[in-house]
Amino acid sequence: MKKITGRFLKIIIKKATENLLKHRDEINALNVFPVPDGDTGSNMCSTMLEACKYIDNVKSDDLNEVWKAIKEGALMGARGNSGVILSQILRGLADASPKEFIAPADFVKMISNSRKVAYSAVMRPVEGTMLTVVRVLDEQLKNKNFETFEELFDWIVETARDTVNRTPHMLQKLREAGVVDAGAKGLYYIFEGMRDAIKGNIQVNLEKVEQASVEELQRMAFEEITNRYCTEVAVRRNQVVEKIELEAFLNEIGDSVVLVEQDDLIKLHVHTNHPGQVLEKVIEFGEIVKVKIDNMKLQHEHVISSQIAKEIGVVAVSPGKGISDILKSLGVDVIVPGGQTMNPSFADLKAAVERTHARNVFLFPNNANVLLTAKQIAEAFDDRRVIVIPTSFVQECVAAMVEYDPDAEPEDLLKRFEEAISQCVPISVTRAVRDSRYGNRRIRKGEYLLFVRKELVSHGFSLVRVLKEALEKENAHEKEILTIFLGDNHRKPELEKIQKLIGEEFPNLDLEIYDGKQPHYPYLMLLQ
Repeated sequence: MKKITGRFLKIIIKKATENLLKHRDEINALNVFPVPDGDTGSNMCSTMLEACKYIDNVKSDDLNEVWKAIKEGALMGARGNSGVILSQILRGLADASPKEFIAPADFVKMISNSRKVAYSAVMRPVEGTMLTVVRVLDEQLKNKNFETFEELFDWIVETARDTVNRTPHMLQKLREAGVVDAGAKGLYYIFEGMRDAIKGNIQVNLEKVEQASVEELQRMAFEEITNRYCTEVAVRRNQVVEKIELEAFLNEIGDSVVLVEQDDLIKLHVHTNHPGQVLEKVIEFGEIVKVKIDNMKLQHEHVISSQIAKEIGVVAVSPGKGISDILKSLGVDVIVPGGQTMNPSFADLKAAVERTHARNVFLFPNNANVLLTAKQIAEAFDDRRVIVIPTSFVQECVAAMVEYDPDAEPEDLLKRFEEAISQCVPISVTRAVRDSRYGNRRIRKGEYLLFVRKELVSHGFSLVRVLKEALEKENAHEKEILTIFLGDNHRKPELEKIQKLIGEEFPNLDLEIYDGKQPHYPYLMLLQ
């Protein structure tokens, strides 16, 4: 095979998705911590599945249109850091692709651009991850030439596999846990699926695996109107028009393109966010005789983002129903379910921001793996301001929302939130799901692990001892309040022991207990 067309690109992406789905559970199991937070496989699958849905909505086999669908779908389906970074890897491939067909030499250049785009999307790139895979591919491809795609992808798969196997030597936490990087392994499976399609295995069935995926969280992403204005223009041309050039321009700034030429009259139809650019383009070669521009978002009943009703809105990601109820009582407008093993997608967060109907929206990601997606959301709106509060723990959001005043100015609220977060101590208690190592510590399966923010402060089989050690380290004798959010798997006898510990050893603390209903963490705590 010496060229890839738009039609075959659809098959390649779907085959890559199918292969990734087959290994989703394996990728999820590659935790770098001994806690049950493995969701990289699910996040990457969400990204690829949404790209496949967008592909299905493209009726033509035009290579440019197919890449556009892949880019938009991948970003809309992206969840967590792994999903967002994967969407940028695909974007890099798309942006460097030729318009008619791809040759092996073209794909080498596309890999190079993919590396550039993906690295630029991450504030602090970390080696030993999927970023490393694209970097190594780019560096080693510079001095190679391939006549066929079979040869190229055999080499890509082999090189990606070797890079994945070396990730523990690049990242200490992988080495300590005895695993390779989950995102890097997922990208390897994507390339492997592409190779299978190129070598003739083109039978794809996503229906069954889709039903078993995280589909329920992908709410109406592809139903959103991405290009607002339905633009129709009739032009009486006075010079020769390169129809291919005009079509390419229209496809670049919009979709749903229809272009008809009859005698000296050209009539075009396009959905775009820039109708003015269409008029500026066509006036170069003729006289406009008719224009019709409709705002489809205003006409579409389920799109209400333009109906701004108030100044301040708040969106928060919450891991449990009980915590969601607490956040709502403190003033959060829209709750997005999410947390460990269930990161919300770009589409989830974007829809939540729109539902606030506010000019200024504070967005609390409440999970480090959601932060990159939240930052993408902040850049997605031009009709409102999205202010991302970079919370990694939902307890920080609770502390901030105690200071919430819907009548305050946004800048004043931002200062209040930041001060409240800086003064609180988020504590997370879970249990080890495997024997492992954390730094110089040996972790045994079943031990309680107590994290203060991201740091493992204490661990052991006695929850009371573990908690006492952590509270002493955090100078709890000088604090006033300890709030406990009970998870689905908390134990009543343990809670009673915690209450006794606080009463005897930390009588200065007011103990507040709420039913958080969060999974994985039997106790989330907030020390203030």
